[in-house]
Amino acid sequence: MQVVKYLGMNPISGVRVSLISEQTQAAYSGMLPGCLAGQYESAQMHIRLLPLCAQSGVRFIQAQVSGLDLINNRVLFEDRPPLAFDVLSLNCGAQPTATPRQGVAVKPISKFLPAWQQVLRQIQQGGQTAISIVGAGAGGVELALASRAALPRDVQIKLYGSQLLKDHSTSARKRVSKILAKKRIEYVKQRYTSDAHGQPDDQVFWVTDVQAPAWVADSGLSVDAHGFVRVDKQLRSVSHSYVFAAGDIAHLLDQERPKAGVYAVRAGVVLARNLSRVAQGLGLSGPKHRFKAQTTHLNLINCADGTAVASYGPLASHSRFWWWLKDRIDRAFMAKFNDLPEMPDPQFKVSEGLQDELPDETMRCGGCGAKIAAEPLRRVLARLPKQEAAYVSLGIGDDAAQISNQSSHTLLSVDGFRSMIDDPYMFGRIAAHHSLNDIYAMAAQPTAALAFVTVPLMAPRMIEEELFQVLSGAVSVLNTASVPLVGGHSAEGAELGVALTVTGNGSGRALTKGSAQQGDVLILTKALGTGVLLAAAMRGEDDVNGFTAAIQSMDQSNEGALSILLQHGVRALTDVTGFGLLGHVSEMLRSSGLGVSLRLSAVALLPDVVNASTRGVRSSLYKSNALAIADYQINTNTQRNAALDVLVDPQTSGGLLAAVPPDCAEQCVMALHRAGYPAAAAIGELCAPDRQEIIA
Repeated sequence: MQVVKYLGMNPISGVRVSLISEQTQAAYSGMLPGCLAGQYESAQMHIRLLPLCAQSGVRFIQAQVSGLDLINNRVLFEDRPPLAFDVLSLNCGAQPTATPRQGVAVKPISKFLPAWQQVLRQIQQGGQTAISIVGAGAGGVELALASRAALPRDVQIKLYGSQLLKDHSTSARKRVSKILAKKRIEYVKQRYTSDAHGQPDDQVFWVTDVQAPAWVADSGLSVDAHGFVRVDKQLRSVSHSYVFAAGDIAHLLDQERPKAGVYAVRAGVVLARNLSRVAQGLGLSGPKHRFKAQTTHLNLINCADGTAVASYGPLASHSRFWWWLKDRIDRAFMAKFNDLPEMPDPQFKVSEGLQDELPDETMRCGGCGAKIAAEPLRRVLARLPKQEAAYVSLGIGDDAAQISNQSSHTLLSVDGFRSMIDDPYMFGRIAAHHSLNDIYAMAAQPTAALAFVTVPLMAPRMIEEELFQVLSGAVSVLNTASVPLVGGHSAEGAELGVALTVTGNGSGRALTKGSAQQGDVLILTKALGTGVLLAAAMRGEDDVNGFTAAIQSMDQSNEGALSILLQHGVRALTDVTGFGLLGHVSEMLRSSGLGVSLRLSAVALLPDVVNASTRGVRSSLYKSNALAIADYQINTNTQRNAALDVLVDPQTSGGLLAAVPPDCAEQCVMALHRAGYPAAAAIGELCAPDRQEIIA
């Protein structure tokens, strides 16, 4: 986080920085006990990565790393193609030394918090009578004290560990022992084993020693006995000069320290400075590029009652002042990343080390001169999976594709847009889903696709990699749908963009918007709100779960939903995209000559959509789409609220809107739920043309 913030304040001309993270938020472990004890809200202990990256000009990619290819300089993933890099910095943290057979590890915090909430619910329902905390270091002690503050006094709490606060002084251990006893927390001075200590109704939390993820050592980096990356004083890997590491994942040669956040915080500025230099081809010399870990630091242990224990070397103290100081320090630390100042306008002056990567001409050609060069394009196409189908006789590599018609009529559709997210692979997937939806909305099977990709001007090898990532994303969706990519075109542009032309084959009469009948039930297969959530992310105003939920919704195919709708007698069909739900409902009404009664409460909304809409976040098409609301009679209980506004929110890769016979509707919705469309719902009925209303 300090590196990202530093690069926002000190941008590097000519260098693209990417942050890869599984979550859109980073939890600050120093505030976790306070959050469990009710001293902080969950949002207060999380750094919001999307706003921070957006303001710092850093590309955010939400993905889970599975390994490194250090021969070809690539980050590896299980579910997507590798990502190229020139300089790599690891801060992937650590995991418990032993995976617990029983209970939950406190790290990663993103998985621990839901488990904690489940324990609270079980206790409230009378189903939990005892918890055990394994690990008697500062983290285990704070978790035990926070648990006592959050749980009823009759819940038994045990803290297991061979030594209490082994990295602290005797004075600190004595003070903490008294506090534990006073709060009826039993300290068991031995290692926990489920066979000897576990009870059927126990909930066990593990705060034990940690080790590095296995893929770090498997990558070939020089590591210590626990798999942590061995780094020198510049925080650079001793085996790979273009790899850096900091935080828990780093083992500092000749200055080994406990795994504590205070060292990572101190290392942040040095790491940022060094990454900036190396990325520009510059050397590292002098004391400002060397990290020296302090030998002693102030430890503050939150007692979860408005007091804290402070220890420094052999000294220890317990008072309210120390809690006041800890709270002040933690809040100030989080404010640096969540309360973002205005960043300076970047000054574009590329370092000498990057001059060779600059384009040859400052004035770029238009027309066919803007095409991506033949050799990089050839390499990209060679890296993609082979595209084959029995009906494709000529595909990629020829001037035009040749396809044999499979039926008496062929459907054609084209759709595309500029990238709305940083991740080119995921953008390619979303664009492919979105483009296939027009064919699915006609109850047809897509058969082939052509792609038009624009890529922003970068170093040639980066253009090649960007094209590969976006096409890999698109092809991964197309291949799943048995739709070969048979050709296309690529060009330089102002920003990344994709358009797909898709052909389709209808097995019978294509479904249209005008075949609905009075009495039919309207079924919507996906939740609404992608436009609002994408706009919030672009403005740096994302909420906890909204962005991730929007990506997951846009990355879900409508093919399975179409199959279920066909099984339940669907009579009219369309997909919900740029005109919003009301706009597409109005199209169906005009084509069918019918009216509608929509139930606002039945329409599923993505998480945090209402919050964002209430704050005034709107997608760019909202204003024109909102004119459709005037066509409806609004029930007095709904009025103009945030949920109503979402009905005209433009959707990307939205769900299908179907008119289904009333006697099939309930079974159809249940089948959609079983098939993985949990937001599918019957949202209204088609009626006489003189009735067009929205009710609560």
